[in-house]
Amino acid sequence: MAYETILVETQNAIARVTLNRPDTLNAMNQTMIGELTEVFTGLAGQSDVRAVVVTGAGRAFSSGGDIRGMLAAAPETAAEAVTAMIERVNGMVLALYNLPQPVIAAINGPAHGLGMSLTLAADYRIAAMSASFSQAFIRIGLVPDGGGTFLLPRIVGWACATDLMLTGRTVPAGEAKTIGLVHQTVADAEFANTVQLCAQQFAAAPTQAIARTKALLRSSKNADFATQLNHERDHQAACATTHDFREGVTAFIEKRPPVFTGR
Repeated sequence: MAYETILVETQNAIARVTLNRPDTLNAMNQTMIGELTEVFTGLAGQSDVRAVVVTGAGRAFSSGGDIRGMLAAAPETAAEAVTAMIERVNGMVLALYNLPQPVIAAINGPAHGLGMSLTLAADYRIAAMSASFSQAFIRIGLVPDGGGTFLLPRIVGWACATDLMLTGRTVPAGEAKTIGLVHQTVADAEFANTVQLCAQQFAAAPTQAIARTKALLRSSKNADFATQLNHERDHQAACATTHDFREGVTAFIEKRPPVFTGR
């Protein structure tokens, strides 16, 4: 299917979603937000997709939300207009966050404002050395959105998240790795190959076990210890019924690499 602001390609069980407004550094307008929501929602039900990569076209991941439209609203209607826009943003971020497949944010350049928030909703973040990050909202008199106030403190810690959100300063890729914002940083020349190898690794993994591990990590944010132990029990019991579990044990006994199929 052709989209106006994004590119979607699926090959070898890997779906690649590319933000494709390079002339605006992939600023997310309402069309892009709607198209991303549609794609992320659809991918959740595609059992043949076992890994998802989200990246940007050109030299940026995303400069953030396309805020020019916000100025079009009169002051007396601005709150209503922004509320409607953020509701759409929330739907997009939730659709990405709730994907059962492992999601890689391949951050090829600046990821600022909402662009940074979108990367936080992914499971694994790989940054090119030319990438940078900023919670730029404060610079224009706004608060962080796109789930940043929930996700960022859980990723980098309370003190660091406070620093980034209250200053809006730009974080280069090297510092992003140091503070735990990204999992890997790689030279620009090696970026595409590193992302592809990582996506292939996830796509070859036991898909249901990954989905249930994601669910357990999310539930641990709010559950007490005893409740989380019960969640682990239930998910483990479900994994024990899968073909991939049987294949994994058989391969271990036979001393060979397992061949998981996602079943």
